[in-house]
Amino acid sequence: MKRLLVLLLAAALLTGCGRRETPVATGNQAGVLYRGNASEPESLDPYLVRGAVEWTIVGGLFEGLVVPDMATLEPRPGAAERWEISADGRRYTFFLRADAKWSDGSPVTAGDFEYGARRLLAPRLGASHAENNLFFVRGARDYQAGRSADFGTVGVKARGERTVEMELARPTPFFLSALYLFFPVPRAAVEKHAAMDERVNNWIRPGNLVGNGPFRLKAWRQNQGVVLERNPAYWDAARVRLREIHFLPIENAGAEENMFRAGQLHLTSGVPMSKIEVYQREQPEALKIVDDRGVYFYSLNVAKPPFGDARVRRALALSLDRETLTRQVLKGGKVPAWSFTPPGTGGYTARARLGFDPERARAQLRDAGFPGGQGLPAIELLVDAREQHRVIAEAVQQMWRRELGIEVTLRNEETQVLNASKRSMDFQMVRGSWNATTYQDPFYFLGAWQTTGLYNEARWSSAEFDRLIDATWTVDAAAREAAFQRAEEIFLNEVPAIPLFFSTQTILMQPSVKGWQPRPFADRRLKELWLER
Repeated sequence: MKRLLVLLLAAALLTGCGRRETPVATGNQAGVLYRGNASEPESLDPYLVRGAVEWTIVGGLFEGLVVPDMATLEPRPGAAERWEISADGRRYTFFLRADAKWSDGSPVTAGDFEYGARRLLAPRLGASHAENNLFFVRGARDYQAGRSADFGTVGVKARGERTVEMELARPTPFFLSALYLFFPVPRAAVEKHAAMDERVNNWIRPGNLVGNGPFRLKAWRQNQGVVLERNPAYWDAARVRLREIHFLPIENAGAEENMFRAGQLHLTSGVPMSKIEVYQREQPEALKIVDDRGVYFYSLNVAKPPFGDARVRRALALSLDRETLTRQVLKGGKVPAWSFTPPGTGGYTARARLGFDPERARAQLRDAGFPGGQGLPAIELLVDAREQHRVIAEAVQQMWRRELGIEVTLRNEETQVLNASKRSMDFQMVRGSWNATTYQDPFYFLGAWQTTGLYNEARWSSAEFDRLIDATWTVDAAAREAAFQRAEEIFLNEVPAIPLFFSTQTILMQPSVKGWQPRPFADRRLKELWLER
């Protein structure tokens, strides 16, 4: 981070000695966009990435069968020019574009999608988001879990060069949007550097990575940034107006905001909480606030004391004044999360609520054997090192001290280190946030907490909850609604994770950036952006 800032300041000084043009000004002329990206990408492998930092870049390097319409978020043709759905809603047939090509000029084939599915579901690879993309396909869960070693049992098949057929286990109304983040990968490029299911693979490095998106990887220097350039082999290259995009890993929100004001960034990844009202008052046209269909929460590791006891978990959840947290600390349009699923997701709004009830919270702690917090084992909260997460954690820490009389210590880690701690379960309580980056359905939020859920960071298990989530696989809308309502009620009573607020995407944007729309993750559709000279 320090090296990056030194390089940027040096560049600013050099431009100051000559034409005195900022990177934004020169970028506007050259079609080069500079974007803050919060932190160093953990990976650029589309099957191993987890967060917004990586998805923004990967969305420029790869394109799936379908893409979201930026105005409506409805599925639109991507690598597939059209598709057909069987009458029973279980068979999807996609027809690829004849001019779809990889960045090396070779054709994108149906076999590339079949190979991609096999790799995404490979048990040893441990892909981070298979359950949000392909677990709806027949045989996919059993194959990834190792219960079947025959990929022929999985309902993804290449029918010739340009036809991909997918057979679902059950009718899934939101399946097309679940494919937004299912990308093909080129077998030759992947296996040139390592086995298909090897997590460490240099195929994602500059000069090795082959993608099918509107951009290709030009450079990636550790802690200095990622550079994408226009991909001339992309089927719709004529509509791609940006020549390059520079992603700069800036962990410090204050430093990022300073760089924006200095004309070194077109777009930021966030806004310091202390500056939101300033921009609302003094420069509202630069501040963009969008409902990103997300929830911010703390996962509780039920395998570590004291979180094996649901009464302790409930005490922590009920003692938080979310209204004060969102109104006085967070701002930026955040909404208190009294449930886990954002209201209106797929037409669903939870009836169960946590509430702010300090008296009941203290009673829960007392019933668990820790009156006034006495005798309670030490509790540590793990959050990212960025300012926003620290400020939120400190406000919550104070509420727990005031309402329960307990001390929670904070542990700050860089985002990549924190993600590694999550994977190894090296935490008691950890910051989490999910955004409906693909389909708008309550299953996206609640289904992940099933016993076998890949994102079940609490390692919580409830047989009744699992049964109810399984019961949502039906075309009976009323039965689905009832099952989700009861499942959320169980979740909020057991609280394996404490929801804090429903999030918004808050960024700063220069007036020269065009093509952006106030929709969730609009900046990830890099193909649609351009710069006004």
